Amino acid sequence: MNVMSRTLDAKLLEAASREKVRSTAVRLWSGKEVRLSSLCPSVTSYVCRVTVDGEELIAKYSWLGLSLVSLLRGAGGSWTEVREAQEEYVRAKDSLIAREAGALDFLRTFGRPRVCETAGIGDGVLFTRPVPGVPLPDVIAARPWETAALLESVLLTLADLHSPVGVDRLRGLEIGERSILGVFRRKFSGPSAGASLMELGRDRLPEYERQEIVELLRSTVWRLVRLVSLIPSRRTTVVFGDLKPEHIWVDGPRLHFIDPAVQWSSGPEQDLAKLIGRTLLLALTHPDRSATRQITEAASSTLSRYMHAVPAHDRTQMLRTVVALWLMDTVNILSTCLSAPLALPLAPHQTALVAHARTVASTIDRASALLLGTMAGPRLLDAVFSEVGHTTGSLR
Repeated sequence: MNVMSRTLDAKLLEAASREKVRSTAVRLWSGKEVRLSSLCPSVTSYVCRVTVDGEELIAKYSWLGLSLVSLLRGAGGSWTEVREAQEEYVRAKDSLIAREAGALDFLRTFGRPRVCETAGIGDGVLFTRPVPGVPLPDVIAARPWETAALLESVLLTLADLHSPVGVDRLRGLEIGERSILGVFRRKFSGPSAGASLMELGRDRLPEYERQEIVELLRSTVWRLVRLVSLIPSRRTTVVFGDLKPEHIWVDGPRLHFIDPAVQWSSGPEQDLAKLIGRTLLLALTHPDRSATRQITEAASSTLSRYMHAVPAHDRTQMLRTVVALWLMDTVNILSTCLSAPLALPLAPHQTALVAHARTVASTIDRASALLLGTMAGPRLLDAVFSEVGHTTGSLR
């Protein structure tokens, strides 16, 4: 069987997910009016809005701890096999949803960053309350000149979590499924990795463009696989773990965070890499060239300031780790979006990423080549962002 062939029906999966969310809400809030409303497009878990006696909640349901894309492409087996395995999975104390609920409790106890409130959990469904404010990508898109200040605010908010204070309080809650390095290894270290790469974009791109993108990603992955062993393996720091801009909401001077994937790491580099890398994707997909330049320069200056706050003898390793993880994360999300079946809705920023896939693939291909060279420190940082600037300067 083709490794990328779809074996599950997306509509069947959605219907089963909605029924699970509805029945769980009815049980948790017996006697109250429950209504399911809009879908929140996600490539990882099923997410939708629910109202319970007029109060809006967000419901999240994970299938076997796999991404929806992997599930639809057959990673969990047939529909019958998935349903049988799911019944046991949701009862497990260490299921992904159970650990996410625990991570939210951990962060609320810790105090910073502010996270969404848990409204209820049952049958593998996590219900949370919406956070106030506007998603960070919307703020950056509307006011790109504020990007640097916003990124600095995010990192400042996470300073306590990244400090030794956070280390002793995280036990049994790690969400390694969202680790950048872990996802990259699962996708690209197995015997089927090459075949999976060759199939990317078949449902979503013209063939001539698809082939070019596949070749760019193949060369990028080949380089990054060689760098995996260079990323420190020690586990001394707690990180938020899934620090995408869309998981950060801006409410005036306050920030609220959703969907944590707290985990152990060798340092804060994973959070920094995901925040910087996903911000650069906002730049590469922004329709206005001046905004693209402002966002890119803000990401560069943020990383530069962070690097210079690190002891001089650690800067080279820190920077190479951040850039390697940033490129791995970009390959991870781009390949996921390109392999998503058409029947699975993508969020607007993911649709934009697919539309700019060639630009993104070209940028990370050139940037990954620099990591195998001899440059280090500020020269490497300047060179990497010169490649991003070269791309953004040639857009449209």
